[in-house]
Order: sequence, then structure tokens, then C-alpha cells
Amino acid sequence: MSLLKKFVVLPVMAAVLTSPLTLAKDIDYPTKRLNYTIAFGPGGGNDLMSRTVVDILKKYKLYDRNIRVDNLAGGSGAVGFNHVAQQAGNPYHLTSTSGNFLGTPLVSNTGWTYQDFTPIGLLAQDAMFIVVRADSPYQSAKDFVEHAKQNRVTIGGTGAAGPERVVASLFAESAGFTYDYVPSQDGGGMVTSLTSKSVDAIVANPSEVSGQIKAGNFRPLAYSEAQRSTIYKHVPTFKEQGYDFAFSLPRGVVMPKDVDKDVQQWWVETLQRVVDTPEWKEYLETNSLSGNTVWGDDFAKNLAATNADFERVLTQIGAIK
Repeated sequence: MSLLKKFVVLPVMAAVLTSPLTLAKDIDYPTKRLNYTIAFGPGGGNDLMSRTVVDILKKYKLYDRNIRVDNLAGGSGAVGFNHVAQQAGNPYHLTSTSGNFLGTPLVSNTGWTYQDFTPIGLLAQDAMFIVVRADSPYQSAKDFVEHAKQNRVTIGGTGAAGPERVVASLFAESAGFTYDYVPSQDGGGMVTSLTSKSVDAIVANPSEVSGQIKAGNFRPLAYSEAQRSTIYKHVPTFKEQGYDFAFSLPRGVVMPKDVDKDVQQWWVETLQRVVDTPEWKEYLETNSLSGNTVWGDDFAKNLAATNADFERVLTQIGAIK
């Protein structure tokens, strides 16, 4: 069935789409099961985004074959991303990007970089909270800094060189304190490290700690975007509190390299429909993510620029020797 015919028989999407799209030319795709690899364990921000995308694909029948979803955690994303990178030319593999998609190859010999993938789309921008337990004495980032200048503190995050590590180091550099960083394998382990008092604070994606914040167990002290979160409007940014930095990373979707251009365009158009659904808008709002999108070759340029910034910051903090 052609792509055009498929979308003609889905009138429900007419109410969802708000802008006209140029359909890819008629190609014999898809004909097989899609394999969607999540390079991290269940419960983290990458897992939540990936499963939201897959759920929307299924609900609106945007992919008319089966979809298999696998969590292949390990090596701060290296295992799962390597699995997809090894599928060069195979149009039936997708994965979701994260900070570790850029950071892990910069600090480890992974055998792949972001250039070994076909860019489909940047679906959201991602920033971080620094969070403490609700029973901690810290009511603000300033309180935490005052303590950290007099005492050695520990800050947790996911992975050794992800955005959590970058935000923690930018905070410490800007505020003038030192700290020990404690990486966890996934979001669940990171949350446990704070609840068990193994660390003094964690830097986390809002989606990873929103439940604990709503339950009154965690207290966010600062937000790493330049503007306040649209959901957690009461949480000031680092900049507002006198720490002159901001940091966020893209959340997007990529395929293995050497995928046919027509298939790449098919996925660009399909994911444009995904981000135009109410379910995706709800996901953005719930997880305090901006919905700025970038597609195809423009996404490749975005990844290159972000990677350059990431490399510079990781070099400054000593993560790259």
C-alpha cells in the first residue's frame, strides 16, 4: 500500500495535523517489523520518550507492521547505540538520542559516533534539575553551594559523561565548589541513590524525578535551561540564582547510516505526524520539554554543533583527556 493511500484511509489524523506536509514518493516501505532499540534501562527519560513515540505510531497506525521495542542498556548507552550502528543500511531499526549519544563516544572507544547514524528528527529540547531530598536543609541552590564550599559533597547522575555530569560540573565551576560525581546505570538507580542518602543531590531529567517531586519526597533547587520550566514554574533557573550557565540537549530519533533517502524522508514525515498529536503535546508538557523540531539534514547540523559544544565542555571538566 502506498504512503498516500495509507494516510487517506486515516481521517482521524486530519484533526491531528495542523500543517500541510509534502508526502514522500510512493515507495515499498514498510514491509517488515520495526525494531526500536532503547539504549537505556526502563524508567529513564530516554525510555519514556521512546515508548511515547512507539505508542503514538501504534495508536494512529502510522506504521502498519509490528513494532518490537528492546531495552539494551549498558556502557552509558554504548551497547544499545552500537547495536543500531551495526545495522548500516537496514531501514527497520530506530533509536532515540540522548546526551550519552554524544557524550559516551567522546570519552570512550565505542567504535561509533553520531556520524554513524541517519538523522531523522529533533523532537524536543531537554534540560535538567538539580534535586535534593525533601528532608535536606537545602532550600535553594545558594544553600547547597554554601554547604558545598565548606564540605565535600556528592552529586549523582546517569552515566559517566552525560548531560547530568556536564550540568553538575558547570554548576560547580560557576559557583566555585568541588564535588564527587556518582554515576548510575539508569534513572531508577539514580533515584535510589538519592532516596538511600548515598548522594547529597542528583542532576536529573524532570521526567525521572517528577513522581518523587509530586509525592513530596524530592525538592528541585534549580533548572538548567535559560528559561523556567513551563510545568515547574516555581523552580528558578541557575541563571536566576546567579550561576551564569545554561545547558540542554536534543531528544531525537535516528536510524543506522546508509539508509535510503526516501526511507529517511518517509520517517521525517511520519514523525512530523507524531509530534502533531495531542499525546505528544501532553508528553512535552508533562516532562517540561520544549517542542522545537528540526528535521533531516538540519538535524545532522544540529547534532554536529551540539557535539562540538559537548566536547568543549567535557574537555574543560576533564572528562576528555
